[in-house]
Amino acid sequence: VAPVPVVVVRPDKAEAKMNTHLKLALLVAGLFVSFFVGAAIIQAVEADAGAYSRQLLYFDAYYFCVSVATTTGYGHVYPVTTGGKFFMMFYAMVSVPLMIIIMADIGRKLANLIGMAEAKVLGGVKSRHLRFFLVCALTVISGFVIFLIIPGAIFTQLEDYWSFMDGFYYSFVTLSTIGFGDLVAGMDARGAIANNVYVVALSIYTVLGLTFPATLWVLVSDYLYGSKDTEQGQGEGPKTEAVGI
Repeated sequence: VAPVPVVVVRPDKAEAKMNTHLKLALLVAGLFVSFFVGAAIIQAVEADAGAYSRQLLYFDAYYFCVSVATTTGYGHVYPVTTGGKFFMMFYAMVSVPLMIIIMADIGRKLANLIGMAEAKVLGGVKSRHLRFFLVCALTVISGFVIFLIIPGAIFTQLEDYWSFMDGFYYSFVTLSTIGFGDLVAGMDARGAIANNVYVVALSIYTVLGLTFPATLWVLVSDYLYGSKDTEQGQGEGPKTEAVGI
């Protein structure tokens, strides 16, 4: 009996790209849902802290979950009860890998876009090393302006008694995930509706801002190890496949 031929229908590139974008959007949505759900749980668990801690408001707990997932860890809010500490460890084991996956995917997509722009703008530059230097310099300058200087100026206006240096410093400490905790935005007027919206906006800024170092990591990795999907990996040597989610 002759074998029955199996026809494999492969999705075209446009459909595959749409699927990857949809997966990324679902991951980002899941991350922010975890912020809101995690905040409700940690607030409920920490309600038994009593005299050992100040009252934990919902958006204090929300910002705490953001600082855990992004590994910023300012230290301005922390669990006091045994249940809260166990939940924090469980939440970190789930949210931190999710955050890393999202940053790796977004960093790859942005690096690919930068590679396309590089091919058009710097295509005449023969030296791969010079192209890499120019691309990194432009990316760093753009990132500093978009994610550090402009937000620093905004924080100066929104936070009482903050200088521009304070706002810039806070932005850098946040996006580098150092998170000293000596300056934390959104701590004035705790519980006010406007401040709650501000805290959510801070979480969006933090997640978006972390795409800046993630993109730099991908660009440097492509340059050092090679990737056939970007201009930085077009030199001689072994090529590595870009991993899509």
